[in-house]
Amino acid sequence: MVEERDREPATSAPGVDWALSAAGRETAENYLKEQTRLARLQADELLREDRLRRWSHRVHHVSDVMKVTFEVSAALIALIVIVIVGATIWSAAHDNGAVIESFKVPPDMVQKGLSGDVVASELLDRLAYMEAHTESARAPGTYASNFGKDIRVDIPDTGISIGEAYRYLTGWLGHQTQISGEIFRTAGGIALTTRSSGHPGARFTGSEQTLDKLVERAAEYIYGETQPFRYGVYLMQQNRRAEADTVLGDLARNGPPSERPWAYADWMYIALGRGDLADTLARGREAARLGPQNALAQINAASAEAMAGHDEQVLRYSAATQAASVGEGRHEVAAYAASAMTDEATVAIAEEQGDFAAALAGYDGLLREPEFTGSHWSANYMKGVDAAKMHDIAAAHRYLGSRTDALMIHLASVGVGWNLIDLDFPQYQLHAALGDWRAARADLKDALATPDAKKLPFWQPLIRTGIWPWLALAEAKAGDIEAARRQIGKTPSDCYLCVRMRGNIEDAANKPAGAAYWFARAVAQAPSVPFAWTDWGAMLLRRGDYNGAIAKVATAHAKGPHFADPLEMWGEALMQKNRSDLALAKFGEANKYAPNWGRLHLEWGKALLYAGRKDEAQQQLATASHLELNTSDAAALARLNGVHG
Repeated sequence: MVEERDREPATSAPGVDWALSAAGRETAENYLKEQTRLARLQADELLREDRLRRWSHRVHHVSDVMKVTFEVSAALIALIVIVIVGATIWSAAHDNGAVIESFKVPPDMVQKGLSGDVVASELLDRLAYMEAHTESARAPGTYASNFGKDIRVDIPDTGISIGEAYRYLTGWLGHQTQISGEIFRTAGGIALTTRSSGHPGARFTGSEQTLDKLVERAAEYIYGETQPFRYGVYLMQQNRRAEADTVLGDLARNGPPSERPWAYADWMYIALGRGDLADTLARGREAARLGPQNALAQINAASAEAMAGHDEQVLRYSAATQAASVGEGRHEVAAYAASAMTDEATVAIAEEQGDFAAALAGYDGLLREPEFTGSHWSANYMKGVDAAKMHDIAAAHRYLGSRTDALMIHLASVGVGWNLIDLDFPQYQLHAALGDWRAARADLKDALATPDAKKLPFWQPLIRTGIWPWLALAEAKAGDIEAARRQIGKTPSDCYLCVRMRGNIEDAANKPAGAAYWFARAVAQAPSVPFAWTDWGAMLLRRGDYNGAIAKVATAHAKGPHFADPLEMWGEALMQKNRSDLALAKFGEANKYAPNWGRLHLEWGKALLYAGRKDEAQQQLATASHLELNTSDAAALARLNGVHG
């Protein structure tokens, strides 16, 4: 048997194998070619589809962007329309202006060029003139009807227009003042009738030649009906006081609560103009009572009290002015006016407390505010007063400048300045500071003799409480006690300065008991003011009652902690008690508030000599020698320099 490992594999015939091999390759190649062609076709199709898809995506993207842009644009347009409509509605609702409609006039007047628009324009010009010539501290927004500078002539449109739509809105929502009228012929000439929103019409008659006057009367009627307070102020500033008295008086007594304090505050000056101080005080106080947050009412009340010599009340109303200027009613006063009134109230308080350095700073603040009826001149003038009272003679001369005439000449020509409270006389105070009482007396007599002085509306109240007391003191210091007593006898007994001067006159007459009586009455009238306490201490110091003097000037110092005079006297009293060591501190403190006071440096030098500090004493005496001194102090300085070299 043959084993399997010996077998050989069977093979096909050679021709058959070759045929099969060739046919397979051709078929495979054809198949591959077809598949390649199909793949290419598929690839091309895919490329076309991809390009189409990308193009479609771009189209959709652009479409989306355009859609978003359109939607945003539409939203913005809608928002703009809403804003415009809202702003228009808001503007219409807050439109307080005045619109003058075209007047109806006779055809023959139109032919002459006096059309209804022309007449309306003439009325507009007159109202604008009055508004421009009415200067008031009151904020425009506080008027019930405030068209101010917003006055225009309305020329009607034909058909429906935006202007007509706005007029409809203002009529529906706003507070616009509509002014209309007509002119017609009468048997005697022409009549002009005018009326404004919510007010009855008024008729003015005359000839055609007096049309300008009729328009002026019509404008004043409209101004008075729509803005009575402003009209009253305008009449005052035009010096038409009788008419202003009627307008402001009616508004003060019968007007709405919002108007009454304003009306009383200005009506006060009508009474002052005729010299009626009692009426001035009553109206000023009523203004302050009705308007506790009204800064103008408070400071006008302070002015009235100052004119009467009521210093304690001046302090109270000045403090109320400061509070009102920053309180709930601060927006009732024009911003520039509120600043100026605050400065003036600050100055008044400083002057009443003897803080003359602060008063000078306050006047500097007033000078930075807009000019108002002579306020800048008055502030500069009063700086001369306060510099003299803080014993800075060189500064007082500098502030006064080359003016050597009396106060009244300037006041008659430029006015007193806005609400200037503590009117005084810088030249008088300069002479008084240097002890030249004859020159001081002459200065006030010159003021009394000024021809223009009697033209001033406040002359009579001022002369009683602001001139006679100082003149009486000058008479006493110049040695004529009887003349001083006659002069002071003409002053009111409720005037703080007047009662103080009574005490000083009795002191000059060597009547200490009488002086003490009047000083006690003065401090009772104005317990918060330091000057009568200081006068009382000075009297006791001259008479050797050093403990009594210290008690009085210590009280004065408590009332006016920045008033140098009590501190200087306190130092002098301590020296007399052989306590120069303690006196030095008082002189040093006084120097903070009156650094250029010659006598202060003289006494300070003495105290240093007594304390054995010669080099420091020489420095103080050298300072005194460069400052102006009265005759007795100059002689004392010469003696000290002669003794101590």
